[in-house]
Amino acid sequence: MLLHGMLTFCRMLSRHRLYAVLNIGGLGLGIAVFLLLSLVVRYEYGYDRFWPDQADIYRLDQLWAHSVGVPGDRTDFSTYRARDALRAEFPQIRASSRLIPQQVTLIAPPSDLRNGGARTMGSEQIQFVDPELPDVLALPVIDGQRAEALAAPDRIVLSARLARKYFGTIHAVGRTMRMVVDGSAQTYVVSAVFRDLPLASTYRIDAAAPIPERIRGQRSLNLWAAGTGVTLLRFSDRMGMQAVAARLGDFIARHSNDAPTLQYTRGFALTPLADMHFRDATAGADRDSVLALGIVGVLALLAATINYVNLATARAMLRAREVAMRKTLGASRALLTIQFLGEAVAMVALAALLGLALTELALPPLNMLCGWQVAISYGWLLPRLALLVVVAGVGAGLYPALVLAAYAPARILAAARMPSMGRMGTRIRAILVGAQFVFAIGFAICALVIDLQVAHLRDADRGFRRDGLIIVSSMADDALRPRQQTLLDSFAKLPGVLSVTQSDRAPGNDLLSMQSVWRPGAANRQQELVQQHVGRDYFRTYATPLLAGRLFDDAHGTDIAPEDRDDPRASNIVINRSAAAALGFASPDAAIGRPVTAQIGTGTAPRTIIGVVADARFGSGTRPVEPQFYYYQPGIIGGSNAAIRFAGPTERAMLAALARGWRQLVPDIQFDAASADDRLARFYQPDQRRGQLFTAGAVVAIAISCLGLYGLSAFNATRRLGEIGIRKTLGAGTADVLRLLLVQFIRPVAVSALVAWPVAWLAMRTWLAGFDQRIALSPLYFLAVTLGAVALAAATVLGQTIRVARAEPARALRHD
Repeated sequence: MLLHGMLTFCRMLSRHRLYAVLNIGGLGLGIAVFLLLSLVVRYEYGYDRFWPDQADIYRLDQLWAHSVGVPGDRTDFSTYRARDALRAEFPQIRASSRLIPQQVTLIAPPSDLRNGGARTMGSEQIQFVDPELPDVLALPVIDGQRAEALAAPDRIVLSARLARKYFGTIHAVGRTMRMVVDGSAQTYVVSAVFRDLPLASTYRIDAAAPIPERIRGQRSLNLWAAGTGVTLLRFSDRMGMQAVAARLGDFIARHSNDAPTLQYTRGFALTPLADMHFRDATAGADRDSVLALGIVGVLALLAATINYVNLATARAMLRAREVAMRKTLGASRALLTIQFLGEAVAMVALAALLGLALTELALPPLNMLCGWQVAISYGWLLPRLALLVVVAGVGAGLYPALVLAAYAPARILAAARMPSMGRMGTRIRAILVGAQFVFAIGFAICALVIDLQVAHLRDADRGFRRDGLIIVSSMADDALRPRQQTLLDSFAKLPGVLSVTQSDRAPGNDLLSMQSVWRPGAANRQQELVQQHVGRDYFRTYATPLLAGRLFDDAHGTDIAPEDRDDPRASNIVINRSAAAALGFASPDAAIGRPVTAQIGTGTAPRTIIGVVADARFGSGTRPVEPQFYYYQPGIIGGSNAAIRFAGPTERAMLAALARGWRQLVPDIQFDAASADDRLARFYQPDQRRGQLFTAGAVVAIAISCLGLYGLSAFNATRRLGEIGIRKTLGAGTADVLRLLLVQFIRPVAVSALVAWPVAWLAMRTWLAGFDQRIALSPLYFLAVTLGAVALAAATVLGQTIRVARAEPARALRHD
């Protein structure tokens, strides 16, 4: 029986090639999209799951109370002081470590170098940590011992990538290298080398060393109101974590000796390691978006399944006489049902093989596009794929099998023409086609809105000129402080350079330094403003519009801020439009010349507003522009970025010229620079990638829908030839018949748009609400997608429809 069923199935595929291609192709596309997006969802939810005992690891987040009337914030960076106080108070904490990222220069001594002693150096990001880090994050050590790897202050652990880069081998334990940080160099001994961490890791550690004493002495590390790095805690068990979390509410009040900071430091909270990826501001991932991609995959599979059901029910009419003959020869209804279900499962199995092949082909470009390491784990995938084949095969084939097995032999064999299932069958097929286009049109609308929103974020006015602007971020290296001005002067002399400046904040950097400011007599209405230190020609270089007052200059002595940031002397400031509004000024002009008070350390200092500039958005478009004020510091600015405004040369030529000048002056430090547009791209690229995945889902859904529509039109072309012949005999013209047939197929597409519109509108309205800069949800987007879907559907069935409409009445009647 099994052999007979297989032979029947193979004969059916060979005799009905169009049906086989449409069904297997449509199912294969749907399964490929489902598999791809399932792997993406698994990858996103798999972040940090490779760490041993990851369920016991939590991050300490700091809660902030910003300006009066403005909701607080939650940041992954927390105060340096919290870790020691937590360990002293809570024995439930098994291990803990701070992670303070810093860009440093690493140099391997000539005696330890590869390539016959050629000098090797580079600018790398290192994590300064506590010695307990290996007890919190069990680094996968492949050379050396993890337990005591950071026990001494001169130890350093490297990833395999860095070990190969600086020593040419992963066996680098015992080798020495120099690290330049804060302008001074220290020799470190490599104590361990660990396997490169997966990309699906929130903290991609390449190098780690104990926190140096010179960093421990920095004033910012002694403030409860300064977020200096990440604090990771490992608990003994979940009950221990819950006990600590319950007492974090008043923790800062019990331990803070820096009383003024309590006004805007609200406390702490814990984030599980498994949730950090979805709370990471730079990752661009959130649960809703990842779940939406999973839903797209499920709906694509559902659309392909509906397509199979639709084509199978239509083709069931062509197999009516076959079923009647089998029943006449003794086949039971149950046996026929099992046979047709088996054919459906076999069809889905072939489609699954096609979908798996398409998934393998699509993964490399997908990983390259999105910067992922998504891979197929066949041990995980194959059992689930087998289950999918059975469930989808039975689900898709059950209704057609029941329809086929229910045919009455006598009525079928006595009929002069094939059965049509009547109006009910026609309505069912129209509903199924409409359901497919609901998915397709909904996906297409979402993809269009996401693409337009990303384009809006990319091109929106940010309050400064982005074209012709290059940011040199390697200026932030502390070793460059004595040579900052020399570098700036050399940049200014390059052909095409219009102006040069520096500042401690730049486009693409959303790390903020805050300071409390209030108007005299309104200390209880203080506002927490972003503070930024800027150098000469800052506003000219960034082309930030001046709205009122004047800008900084060297002629006014009080324009220059004291180098000591805790100096209580008076100085002038420039504020942005949002700060003027936050401080209660009716207009930018009303703020000019007005005094304000700034909180510095435990004291205060008077400030005078001399100018108001437009809001400059350096960070994400999801958040409002922060109220901000500027200090003028024409000398050295620690941790600064250089900005170069140029005209004439191409961006590539300008970057090359800057790199040559850099290497001549500071060959021992790696040059790092990018255009302002490239630095800002990280804020919209994650949404752009999601939009591309949605677009791919929409394209596949529409393709599947059109495959089904094409199959149905081919079936109808055969079934309705006799009807068309009678209509034309009675005087109907080709145009009348064409209109009749097109309306039959276009109507369910148009109706499906009316169902898809409110769903897509609600989904996109919710998504756009997360952006401060956003497009309006215009009805034109919905109309354009619908018209495109209708046109595509018409084009799909047009060839078959024209052939039927132009058929000669005599030939059509003879066919019936």
